[in-house]
Amino acid sequence: MYFPVLAISAWALLAQNSGTITGTVTDVYGGVLGKAAIQATNVATKAVFKAESSATGAYTLAQLPAGTYDLSATVTGMARFEQKNIAVGVAHTVQLNIKVNDFSLNTVGEDRQFFEGLTTRHKTPAGPTPRMANGKPDLSGVWLGTFLQDSGKPELTPSAQAIVNERAANHLKDVPSSRCQPNGITLFGVIFTYRVVQTPDYLVMIAEHDQPPRQIFMDGRSHPKNLDPTWLGHSVGHWEGDTLVVDTVGFNGRAWIDLEGHPFTERTHITERYRRPDLGHLEVEFTIDDPSSYVKPWTIKRISDLAPKGEEVAEYVCTENNKDVPHLVGK
Repeated sequence: MYFPVLAISAWALLAQNSGTITGTVTDVYGGVLGKAAIQATNVATKAVFKAESSATGAYTLAQLPAGTYDLSATVTGMARFEQKNIAVGVAHTVQLNIKVNDFSLNTVGEDRQFFEGLTTRHKTPAGPTPRMANGKPDLSGVWLGTFLQDSGKPELTPSAQAIVNERAANHLKDVPSSRCQPNGITLFGVIFTYRVVQTPDYLVMIAEHDQPPRQIFMDGRSHPKNLDPTWLGHSVGHWEGDTLVVDTVGFNGRAWIDLEGHPFTERTHITERYRRPDLGHLEVEFTIDDPSSYVKPWTIKRISDLAPKGEEVAEYVCTENNKDVPHLVGK
């Protein structure tokens, strides 16, 4: 009968020894931004605390142990917000209103609503995992743009941190896709529809975005000894139970890991794990290993919804209507 009292006492003690960061998230014109992903990282302990802004733009990070925090805010279609060295004291509330810059043109098809529509989850068909004749899961199908489940927590080397800082200061205007160059494999299928074609020996991915097809060799071959570095690298795959494990090396270092500007290099080594837990979903984990950029390997998790029947991968020719470049703003 004393347990509730002990629980209340423990909660009260935690509250007394912690602080809060709270505020609202808006664009530079004062428009409220809901569903912003807020993350505060304790500088000393590296502990991460997360929150999401409400429909009114309000957010609260409560019960933060006293200390110094680096805070970031991510909104689809907007530039990433960062503020470092926020001091949080015991029983202290820090009021931090976040203003997020918009790096799109805000014309039809290039506005926040466009990105929000593309990143809204869809109703998917129910059913068991389809399988190939050999009993392995069949990953084939037309898939809607991937959703980020976990962006990972990379620890950057000084050189990689300098690259990320420079790209952020330039409002990410140098992202390769802004100049009709390919995205990296970690951004393959992000936002736009893509198709997976699977055979026992090969898996091919075709993206609607202006990107070369991706080949994953599953016929038992190894990586060539003398690889010609490319945007997508060289990929070989094998099955571990119902998980397709893909090993990729041979990058040219020109792509970006994500839209936060984390870099590839020619030393980047990526391991992917694909799972189809049911008919309507495709899960993938990317583990990035690159000692020249990251202190230790880190993992990004994404999931895709199966597209409705009749959905196809449309033709997309970036160079026919690429008018963004003269309007991109940076230093």
